[in-house]
Amino acid sequence: MGIELEQKYVVDSQRPWQVQAELLSLLNRAGYEVRLLGETPQEDVYYDTTEDDFLLTGGSLRVRRRGERRVLTLKTPVGQTPQTGAFARREEELELSSDALPAGFLRERLPELDPDALRPAAQVENLRRTYEVKGPAGCRFELAFDDVIFRDAGTGETARERQVEIERLEGTEADLARLVRETAGRVAALRSVTDSKYQRARKRAGPEGRRGQDKRTPPG
Repeated sequence: MGIELEQKYVVDSQRPWQVQAELLSLLNRAGYEVRLLGETPQEDVYYDTTEDDFLLTGGSLRVRRRGERRVLTLKTPVGQTPQTGAFARREEELELSSDALPAGFLRERLPELDPDALRPAAQVENLRRTYEVKGPAGCRFELAFDDVIFRDAGTGETARERQVEIERLEGTEADLARLVRETAGRVAALRSVTDSKYQRARKRAGPEGRRGQDKRTPPG
């Protein structure tokens, strides 16, 4: 079990490739070493109770498919960090051998919830381009450019969004704050958000999103 510390952004631009190029250029000029890791499609199903316990607390329970692999991830919020406002969450993963949710694993970690009451609440399809970013004193980050399609599990309604995530892999909160200040914080088209992908999916593709809340010009 580890603490995930990451800064999240929504791309408010109809030219997301230009935003990507601007951010990569800023990283290079600031002296960071940037290496492309690859581009991978992901399919996530998020589960919640009928009372939306995960949605309301800022946590999430998802099953992610990458090819033949299925990985369950449980995230519980720790809070925002004082230096960057980055979102910190406790993360635990379990590789699955079937589509069934692991009842024993969930009962042990979520004793207040009935695993049988969990239902699919949202689906997220994501084409993720990932970079490794290395900075001074051994700090290391994962930079992800995400082309996301949110899908409401009940109605099938969809919404598209471009996102950027910067996750600390090695180093301190101050290292992440410095990277944000020198690079992403200077890109006008990057809007900082604290919502998780699950919360964004429910806002954008759920009833609230269809009523026009939290709408921006869709990226092209």
